[in-house]
Amino acid sequence: METKERLKLHRVLKIIGVVSLVMVGIAFYLGITSSRHMKGVIRGQFNDQQLVLARTTAERIERNIQNAIADLTLLNSLPAVQYNDPNSYDQLLMSTMPVLYRDNIIEIRRVDRDGNTMFIANDQGIATGYYGVVPQEAGAYMSWASELSNRGNVMGTGARPRDPSKDKKSIVLDLITPTREEAVDALHPRPSRGFAGYLKVTLDVSKLLREIIPPIRSGKTGYAWVIDSSGNFLHHPEASFIGENAFEVRSSRNPAISFNDINQIQREEMLRGKEGRGTYTSGWHRDVAAPMEKLIAYSPVRIQGPYLTYNWSVAVVAPADEVEAEVSQIYGKQILLQGFVIFIIVLGSASVVLHELRWSTILEQEVALKTDDIRRYTGELERSEAKYRSLIESAEDMIFTLDSAGVIKTANQHMARVFGVSGEELAGQSLFRFLPREQATEQLDIVRKALSSDKAQRAESGFNLHDRELWFNIQYIPVREAGREHEHVLGIARDITDRKNLERQLINSEKLASLGTLAAGVAHEINNPIGIMLGFCDLMLERMDPGTMEYNDLKTIERHGLHCKSIVERLLSFARMSEEAEDRCDLNENIQEVVSVVKHTLDINRIRLETALASDLPPVNIDSRGLQQVLLNLVGNAIHAMDGDGVLRIISRTGRREEDVELIVADTGCGIRKELIAKIFDPFFTTKKVGEGTGLGLSVSYGIVSKYGGTVECASHAEEDGPGETGTVFTVTLKTKKDAFDETTDPSVPPLG
Repeated sequence: METKERLKLHRVLKIIGVVSLVMVGIAFYLGITSSRHMKGVIRGQFNDQQLVLARTTAERIERNIQNAIADLTLLNSLPAVQYNDPNSYDQLLMSTMPVLYRDNIIEIRRVDRDGNTMFIANDQGIATGYYGVVPQEAGAYMSWASELSNRGNVMGTGARPRDPSKDKKSIVLDLITPTREEAVDALHPRPSRGFAGYLKVTLDVSKLLREIIPPIRSGKTGYAWVIDSSGNFLHHPEASFIGENAFEVRSSRNPAISFNDINQIQREEMLRGKEGRGTYTSGWHRDVAAPMEKLIAYSPVRIQGPYLTYNWSVAVVAPADEVEAEVSQIYGKQILLQGFVIFIIVLGSASVVLHELRWSTILEQEVALKTDDIRRYTGELERSEAKYRSLIESAEDMIFTLDSAGVIKTANQHMARVFGVSGEELAGQSLFRFLPREQATEQLDIVRKALSSDKAQRAESGFNLHDRELWFNIQYIPVREAGREHEHVLGIARDITDRKNLERQLINSEKLASLGTLAAGVAHEINNPIGIMLGFCDLMLERMDPGTMEYNDLKTIERHGLHCKSIVERLLSFARMSEEAEDRCDLNENIQEVVSVVKHTLDINRIRLETALASDLPPVNIDSRGLQQVLLNLVGNAIHAMDGDGVLRIISRTGRREEDVELIVADTGCGIRKELIAKIFDPFFTTKKVGEGTGLGLSVSYGIVSKYGGTVECASHAEEDGPGETGTVFTVTLKTKKDAFDETTDPSVPPLG
């Protein structure tokens, strides 16, 4: 026994030693990996801060240049400048001198339309008089300034040395604006508004940048520099770089280092006026001369040139080592501390293991017995769970659990099929992802009510899923967990969509039955007066000679009276099937007859009629008067919906099945809202104003078509339903007489768009 315990002791100690080394190695690896990641994060954040600094500096430079432009525009508006009147020299002196002492302007020059300098103002004072043509610049600037389209504009020239023969480090910029004689004073009450030359100010760029750039400090030793659109340094901490080309001066200072990275950044980004950040290799930084990686962020300064905008670029740079040094030091200490802590933990664990090893032999036997019991119980539990899962997954009801926030915790396969997703995708998702917000909020209110009342809640709810309306009888049961408050509910939802549809059909049948009772009474009340009218009409016809105007008028009264009697009979047939034999008719002929009746009404209402009638259609299984009544009702509704303007389309064509023929009536009217579509065939339902409709047109039409085995479908789009063209399309599907069926159709008839 003692030998076995010693062997176990040696084995345990070896394992502890190996685990200690592995854990220390893992700690060092994680520390190094974390350090590298943190360095990258901090480098990115530091460069973001440099970008903000570069952007702010660029905006400040632009603001100073805009101030100089504002001074230039103000001076150019003075009569003394525009007319260069000797009597206004005192005013000119008072106007120009303050400008010289602000905004870093070192010279103001007025040039007339012939290129002659009229006056010069600088730190030596103001000199006026005729100085002759300005060399080099007058012709180039004059052509731009004389264009009428540049009136009131200001252009900036490229940065240049103030005196190339003496000092290339003093950089200046010229700002030029056209001068026109537009001011009004005592000598010029009516300005000529003619072109009078231009006014130019010279901005001391070196002084401007010396005021702005040197105070900028990124990190401990980072600094800023500026290049112009030609790649020349306008400002740099290395004074010898100012005025030199940035692509050449670096290489000349340290040819051993490749400056491809910074040259590409300057060429592809900075000189094109882009804003960004990056890294590059440099050979020095301030007083340190050694290869090093630098972080750079840059932002453009935009200046309007004579024909396009050119850019300067402000760059803020700092050595990457300054950013990473602190991180490396912190993580180095952290790695050492982690190793020490792990060593202490392992040492303590070894002590505990040695102490507990003495009791392990006694516990082994008891553990073996308990293990057998656990295995047996586990097997029974797994079988029970499998049986439960099988019952849940095979159920035709949706079984799921929800928390108080509406998040689905678990769901069976039937619920996943209903929602159209997999079971894994459904778990953990919110109801608001699958249901409209109003419906999801309604279910969440019921769930919270069940949780707060500790009682099961039952509800019948309709859901819009995959363009279908489904109804469910849902029961929410609070689930209690030991030691916790109610956190979720068990939901059991049974599909009752078919039952709901049946209920709706029963309700509609009751409405139709009520209409039948009403229709029978109305038919008897109206038939009697119509019969008397037709009787007297027959008596008067016997007294009139055929062919006379009075005889034709009476025949018209008789025809319309018979038509009224037919309408009453159709209203009565809506309530009960008549015993009259089935009839057949030609669909196109009836369409043409109805069109001839309503054509005048359409013209009065400025409605354009378009017909597309397929040829060689077989006879349809409906009587002519009923078909005309249906078509008149649909056309009348279309005329009312278009309210005096629109297009009415009537189409006949073969149906989707061989034994069907379709009649389509489409309008471009106001449309029917989605929530009203299900009610339009209900008796007495109408959206028209009181006195304009009875609500029987569509219900009677539906009854006539249904009597002969046909169907009526409606598709509509209203303004309230969202963007898109408004209008309504009624599709009447009619059966054909099989003995007269002909499969020929007109393929040229376009489908309804």
